[in-house]
Amino acid sequence: MRPIILIISIIIIFPNFLFSQYYSFSVSNGAYTELENPISLNNGQVWNVLELGFPIGFNFPYFNSVVDSLFFFQDGSSSTLSSSIEEGGIHQLFMPFGAALVDRGYGTSVSQSPLSYKLIGLPGSRVFKIEWKNAGLYGELQFNGTTSDYVNFQMWLYEISGNIEIHYGPSLFNYPQFDFTFESGPVVSFVPTYDWDQDLFSPNSLWLTGNPINPEMIASEDIHFLGGIMSPNTIYNYNNLLVNAVNEVINVPVVYPNPVSDRLNLRLNSINTSPVTIIICDITGHNVYNTSTNPNQEGEIQIPVSDLNTGIFQLIIIQELKTYTSRFVKL
Repeated sequence: MRPIILIISIIIIFPNFLFSQYYSFSVSNGAYTELENPISLNNGQVWNVLELGFPIGFNFPYFNSVVDSLFFFQDGSSSTLSSSIEEGGIHQLFMPFGAALVDRGYGTSVSQSPLSYKLIGLPGSRVFKIEWKNAGLYGELQFNGTTSDYVNFQMWLYEISGNIEIHYGPSLFNYPQFDFTFESGPVVSFVPTYDWDQDLFSPNSLWLTGNPINPEMIASEDIHFLGGIMSPNTIYNYNNLLVNAVNEVINVPVVYPNPVSDRLNLRLNSINTSPVTIIICDITGHNVYNTSTNPNQEGEIQIPVSDLNTGIFQLIIIQELKTYTSRFVKL
């Protein structure tokens, strides 16, 4: 009876993980590169509150729906993007750097903070990129009357995988208390549904909290803030767990035992000895195990899990651009 009781207990404690684990999260580093020859959004105009929209260029899978266009959300931040231009109704929100931004040329006739986007790649494997360049912080302007602080960042959307990346470039925050209106840092969030009229976030909304060097991703209907500021050349990676490159899945493999304490056995239903990538994510979406291996002649693989903490984990199996996901309980 003990394993059954444990499973029930974990389900009660972590229901969001069971029913809303759309993305895993990881942090990496890479040189920040400005977009070359992008399409301008502000066209040299000084901006504050933006009322702009633009096409992504493909149908982007977002949580359990699809988004093909984005608009600057009318919350006055100029950093939040929405699937809808309407003031009211339901919105799907993208918040790569949740703070009120402003053109550093505010109060003049010359923009110092270009906003632009670019679509690269061939149909089927395109990447949409949007860039906030040298953007000022409205809080500093409001409370200090200056725009010396700035931030550079980009959001990338991948057609083939549904993955999201946020790339952070050079920044300066001399007045963080003003920049983030006396919060601990910016908001970084992806929201499947926001009800404008009721001012309600979906409980499946994903927020980053804690140290920006290695933050935790949580699902919540409440707003959460990072506990600091990202370093330049930081990349936040959101791996879509429900989408794969060619919309194919591996024939459902056998995963046993479940619950497991020592070794998880995986048997592919089609005997294929080509390399298999195995990823295990914890309840926060962090990758805790990642390897590439070849099945034996019977299509079997053993995965050591004795070092994992007790809890529920997401298992992702990728072979020849085909994907299978499952969950298991570690005792």
